[in-house]
Amino acid sequence: MDLVVACSVIGAALAIGLATLGAAIGQGIAVSRATEIIGKNLNAKKEVMGGLFLGLLMIVALMLFALAIAVILLWVNPFI
Repeated sequence: MDLVVACSVIGAALAIGLATLGAAIGQGIAVSRATEIIGKNLNAKKEVMGGLFLGLLMIVALMLFALAIAVILLWVNPFI
């Protein structure tokens, strides 16, 4: 039983850590490209910002799915 709990904690930590790392890298790339495009063409600001916010919301949704998996591994684990 202790092994199952330890593996659950490690799995939850990996899920949150990797999801946060990937989301941070993705958000950084998205924001840098958006500011680059807006800097080159100020008239495209509305279109770029709309797409940027939609993309950032999708990235945050994936992070929340990883959080849900971590919560399931820690508190609703059927193997404990």
